[in-house]
Amino acid sequence: MRQLAGSYKLDEALLKQMWSQRLPHSVRQILSISGASVSLDDLADMADKMIEIYPDSCGVNAIPSSSRENMSDALNIQQQITQLTQQLASLQATISTIRSRPPRSTSRRRSVSRHRLRSPKRAAGICWYHSNYGEKARRCTKPCNFTTNKPDHQGNEVARQ
Repeated sequence: MRQLAGSYKLDEALLKQMWSQRLPHSVRQILSISGASVSLDDLADMADKMIEIYPDSCGVNAIPSSSRENMSDALNIQQQITQLTQQLASLQATISTIRSRPPRSTSRRRSVSRHRLRSPKRAAGICWYHSNYGEKARRCTKPCNFTTNKPDHQGNEVARQ
């Protein structure tokens, strides 16, 4: 500290006080019984020896923080852990249900229109036109075995006209 003061002349008592404030509390207590007559150099030597003998005594003094802040931080962390645990359980349940489902078919299915009426099954050997329009059919396609009471309107004969 004298070196830091440089050319300034500081009072010995002020220098002792500033120096002792920077010492660990336990060392300061022991040196306080030495009295005011001991020089600063002698006090520094005694402090060095005490710190060598009891190295744990020169720990850093922690600044006590508010216990309420610590409790609220701990509660917030606990709530976050609980939420994450619940989310993880939900994800695991979703994964297990997905894995337990049967695999999807890779082929595409044809969608059946619900609005479209299906035509009735036509009789074997009768073309689509005759099955839909009956005697009024005009575009009969081969082979067609449609018969009617009128002799000139039978099967493929109509298509040839």
